[in-house]
Amino acid sequence: MEKKRSFFKEIITIKETKDSLLRVFGAGCTTGIMLMAGYLLNNMQIGTFGALGAFAFLYYQPIPTKALMQRIFRVGICLVLSFLAGALSTFVPWMIPITISIISLISLLIFRILHLPNPGSFFVIMVGSMGTGLTLPLAGIIRATIYVAFGVLVAILMASLVGVLHRKLIEEKEEYRSESFKTKLLYAIKHDQELLLSSIHHAGIIFFATYLGLALELGNPYWITISCAAVLQGRKLNVIMYRNVQRIVGGIFGLLVGMFLFSLDLNVIQTIIVITILNFFVEYAMVRNYGLANFFTNPLALLLANLSSGAFVNDLVGNRFIGLVVGSIIGFIGAALIAGAITLFKRGEKVPEKYLNVPKEE
Repeated sequence: MEKKRSFFKEIITIKETKDSLLRVFGAGCTTGIMLMAGYLLNNMQIGTFGALGAFAFLYYQPIPTKALMQRIFRVGICLVLSFLAGALSTFVPWMIPITISIISLISLLIFRILHLPNPGSFFVIMVGSMGTGLTLPLAGIIRATIYVAFGVLVAILMASLVGVLHRKLIEEKEEYRSESFKTKLLYAIKHDQELLLSSIHHAGIIFFATYLGLALELGNPYWITISCAAVLQGRKLNVIMYRNVQRIVGGIFGLLVGMFLFSLDLNVIQTIIVITILNFFVEYAMVRNYGLANFFTNPLALLLANLSSGAFVNDLVGNRFIGLVVGSIIGFIGAALIAGAITLFKRGEKVPEKYLNVPKEE
């Protein structure tokens, strides 16, 4: 009974955090700037694809400006290359799951070696997956990739501005130590023995989720991949279980909110304003309660998808629901397999002798 209470408490608890509201403000404004740019230039592709590049801001931390700009730039490069790879794979459809799994493997290794903060490799995988949903010619893909790069540029500028404001207004002492990639790589090789194993397993699960999404022929098959990758972000199985429940429950209520917003028949500028406001709430809630964040994430995703594609509401909501549930389940099962494999890996030297084919000493 106590465990059930503890589980329920963990699901609904709003965690205390030192997260700055300036970061929340910067994240919302970065996305809002790109969407407004698309509206003002009468080209919403600039806004919707630029918003993908704007995700680079989410790796913001109050560190020295030069180091911060370098971090956002490097993450941005990963986002742009991931999007381009995902989009180009659409010319050979059977390459899509392979491409996304390779993106997953490489990004997991790089982000973990560099000890980059949450959300880790998630947005790189997400942006690459969304690239696989395009049906554009080569010229259109190149334009879309340039728009993603514009979003990265805005993220760099906004992160720099927020960093300066943070130092001026909050006046926290900066504690930051820079180490070379070689140093971090050597450390990972010596001390993170499960890195390669868990990354390969993770990529394999992402491959399966992507393949299943394509096989089900959903309007937006990448939503299964994204849900799966989001659940796999946890490092411990109990954390992943909590995230799984929070994602499904929060997501279902969020979809209901999204349907209500669709019923209001918002115009483009109203939709942009609502998306920006929802983005503020998502970023505020993400580090405090994952389920609450998903309550806001799903209507945001629906409005953004409708803004860029004009798909029918029922198709959007239905596909998002299937992607949410199926992807979350795959992610949890995959996480359990990863946890089991790592446990066996760590206990390899402690396997009872009767299970080993070792000749007895005479």
